Amino acid sequence: MPVINENRRTQHKKREMKRILWILPILILLSCNETKKNKTESKTELKLETSNSEPEFKIEFDSTKISSFTIEESEFSSAKALTRKLSDYSTQELKDLPNFIRLTMSIVIPFDISKENLENTLKSIVYEQTEKNKDIDEIVIFAYDDKNDIGNGYTFGKLLWSPNAKTGNVTPEIAKSNIRTNYNFEIIIKDKVGKITKSDLPTKRELEIYNEIMSEKYWDMQEEQSEPIIMKKFNISRKELKEIWLKVAAHKL
Repeated sequence: MPVINENRRTQHKKREMKRILWILPILILLSCNETKKNKTESKTELKLETSNSEPEFKIEFDSTKISSFTIEESEFSSAKALTRKLSDYSTQELKDLPNFIRLTMSIVIPFDISKENLENTLKSIVYEQTEKNKDIDEIVIFAYDDKNDIGNGYTFGKLLWSPNAKTGNVTPEIAKSNIRTNYNFEIIIKDKVGKITKSDLPTKRELEIYNEIMSEKYWDMQEEQSEPIIMKKFNISRKELKEIWLKVAAHKL
């Protein structure tokens, strides 16, 4: 009997070993799959964390070089944040697209402002406006030394603040989430800025005569018709009229 029992034990152990050897590969496979899954989840989490950690756009300027200025016009407008031609969108797609916000401003600055001060002044305005309203997606500023020139192109400088410093680059994602990482400035300052002396400036009377010449009421008239009226009004000769127009027009270029 002891021999029989011993044989049974031996056979039982062999069967147990076979079971273990059979199930071991399955356990190893399951373990590998779980490890791979954990690694994938970790990578996904890391990727999400990385995408959310992009640096914010910073508006840098020298606060000691900001000039005085007056805001003469300030207008908000909005439009759909398109990324392709309007005709490529369905009615529902257009309806679902967010609007982006543009701020257009016209400012008047001193005639003797330097280029450096004008640039810093323009940047400081963008900083101030975007601090007050985080939803502004695009800013355009026109700079003049005479408010009467507003609406006829800029006379001193222009700033554009937008994605990659280009108009029409606001995407739906930018409009929705106020992403500013790819924002930049395009600043145009005329060559005359910083070189103008007081003697170069048109007088108040010369500006008045020039504005009269350019007045809308004379648009449908020939020079032969309008000039005598203006000459009589200001008691000047035709030669004086031409010289004044030329001086002021050159200043406004």
